Amino acid sequence: IGLPALGVTAVVPNKAEAQEEPTEQVQDARQAERQENRAARHAERIAVLTDALGVGEDVLQTAREAGQNIADVAADQGVAVQTVVDAIVESKTALIQEHVVTGDLTQEEANERIAGLRERVTERVNATPGERRGEGRGEGRGDRGPRGDRGPRGGGEAPTA
Repeated sequence: IGLPALGVTAVVPNKAEAQEEPTEQVQDARQAERQENRAARHAERIAVLTDALGVGEDVLQTAREAGQNIADVAADQGVAVQTVVDAIVESKTALIQEHVVTGDLTQEEANERIAGLRERVTERVNATPGERRGEGRGEGRGDRGPRGDRGPRGGGEAPTA
C-alpha cells in the first residue's frame, strides 16, 4: 500500500524553498561586520597617512577641514609628496597581494588593480578634499550594485588617498 492510499502525503521541499533568506539577526550581524571592516580599513589608511606625514590624526583632520589636500599637508610638514605617495602605494599593493594569498583575487586581478595605482594615488593626494575624480574607482560600474539606486559617492568621506 502506497502512502497516498493511507492518506499520507510526503512533503519534499524544493531547493529554492530549502534556501531560506537570512534572518534579520544574521543580516544585522553581517552589517555590523562590514562596518567593523570599513572602520579597520579607514584606521589603516589614516595610520599610513599620519606615519608618512609625521602628524597626528587631529592635525590631518583639521587641515582637511580647512580645505588642504594631502600634498598641502606634506608641504607644510616638509615631507616630499613622493614619500607620501610611495607609502600609500606600498600599503595598497600589500593589501591587494593579501587578497591574492587568501584567494579573494587572482594574481591577474591583482595586477589589474595595481596597474596605474601610483598615478591614481598621486591624483588623490593632490585632489581638493571632497573632490571626486571622474575616472577610476566609480566610473564604469553601472548601477554600483544589486540595488541599482546608488548614485556616485560624494563628500563626507574621510581623508583617504
